[in-house]
Amino acid sequence: MKTMKKLICALLAMLLMLSAAACGQQETFDPENIVEDTTTLDIMCLHKGYGFQWLTALKEGFEKANPGVEVKITTISKSDIIRGDMKNYKKSETDLYFDIYATGMGGLVQEYSSYYGGKQAMRPLNDVLAAEIPGEGITVAEKLHSTLLAPYQSQGRDTEDPADDVYYGLPYMQGTMGMYYNETVINEALGEGNWKVPNTTDELIALCESLKEAGCFMLVPGELDQYARTMFIPNWAQYEGFDNWLKFYEGVGYDKDRSRESQLSSLIYQQQGRMEALEVAYELLSLENGFVLPNSAEIGTNNLNDYQKRFVDPKNKLALYPCGDWLMQELLDNSGETGAASTVKMMKTPVISSIIDSTNGYSADQEARLPNISDDATLSAVIDYVDGRADALPAGVTEAEAVFVKQARNTISSQADMHMVYAPEFSDAKALANKFLIYMASDEGIQLLKDNCIGGFAPYKYEYKDLSVTEQSIYEATKEGVFVGDYKFHELFFFAGAKSIALSSAAGTLDSYITSPVPQFATAQELADEFLKENSGAKWDSIISKIS
Repeated sequence: MKTMKKLICALLAMLLMLSAAACGQQETFDPENIVEDTTTLDIMCLHKGYGFQWLTALKEGFEKANPGVEVKITTISKSDIIRGDMKNYKKSETDLYFDIYATGMGGLVQEYSSYYGGKQAMRPLNDVLAAEIPGEGITVAEKLHSTLLAPYQSQGRDTEDPADDVYYGLPYMQGTMGMYYNETVINEALGEGNWKVPNTTDELIALCESLKEAGCFMLVPGELDQYARTMFIPNWAQYEGFDNWLKFYEGVGYDKDRSRESQLSSLIYQQQGRMEALEVAYELLSLENGFVLPNSAEIGTNNLNDYQKRFVDPKNKLALYPCGDWLMQELLDNSGETGAASTVKMMKTPVISSIIDSTNGYSADQEARLPNISDDATLSAVIDYVDGRADALPAGVTEAEAVFVKQARNTISSQADMHMVYAPEFSDAKALANKFLIYMASDEGIQLLKDNCIGGFAPYKYEYKDLSVTEQSIYEATKEGVFVGDYKFHELFFFAGAKSIALSSAAGTLDSYITSPVPQFATAQELADEFLKENSGAKWDSIISKIS
């Protein structure tokens, strides 16, 4: 069926080509000539951490719910295979791509359109977001965690109204990153009941001090930037507040008098939250403080599985590990185990302690965010309140302050923007592909994904039951999540070359800068100064000049 329809399309395309040639025009792709296939859906999926069992389960569930429909899945190990498939669209039968793309959706849209003579290669999925999920009385967009749409927000916008956003991709996984802790290791080192899961970064540092005395370490694979994505970005966003933090990725700085916003300004690098988060990173990761495993800077992709197995084995005394919700599935796929000897949990992101000094850097009067919270003990007590462990706020603290602290407390890292699904314009099963994506957002689809992916969660609001101890901790850390990540949706980053958490002038990652035995930048201020140097003055002008 599908091959025949492809043949029809090819014949139509040939006629168009001959017509174009007669007029002296270059051949371009025309999706209007595609004959819709309502029975066969072809999916290409890249293997990345979560395995494929969840997609197979969704395929079977969807086929059962739609008699006569066949879903074909092609699994691949390299994203370049998808690039080749997009380029070879005249022969491709793919209707949906489940992909990971490091430079963000903006770069992907631009690259793929170049294969089509500048015409749009990927089709908008706004109709999927607007669709009501059958039997649930809610749209896909309403069910999706709202902050997970942020990485895609500026694609195709013609006006300043967010309602005009065009979404060419959607997340298929929550992609949560958080600080795992091995409860078994910590109980053995400090004694059960003698420690608590930290509410703040000061409390996290104090816990690390105690663990160091007991010979326990934090595992931080320096080459992989896992700390930067797990803690640095969330701490930065906590301090600034989500809306102000996001302005960095929109290229919105503020004038020197801090009185008004300035578009495409290198002043984005002077967001105070970045500096505060760097200070915490240096406190936790510098080898001289002794909190991290001494050889952390050397740990990369090739030996990661070995170190993950060490983390879940209590004899190795690895107490903390910043990583993603795919940890348990990776352990199972790579070594056939999930660390049954330990109780491993993910903590809610500790709130950056310096948040008590934060102001609204984009306001004219620079008002203090938390004027009635003056120390870390009070901040921790407020966190107990917003977490539901205390019945009342500390004396003098307002509900408005509690709202800001709650947003900070629920801020957590996500790589959902790197676990995306998108659809090509050449697909001949657009309606069926949409129906599959809507099915994925249904309660049935979400449960199927969860039942077949250890640790992985769909990007939707859903009441999960019967979770493992590790999964329950991830769910508790994320169910009210304010998700943040390294969002390269603006052409400033994906095209013009501006850097967010890495430097083009230095080798390695933010984690490796700090965990190296001989750090390239000895202090947080030195590293912050390097970011400013690389993204200011004539260099910034050169970056901006690349944007059309």
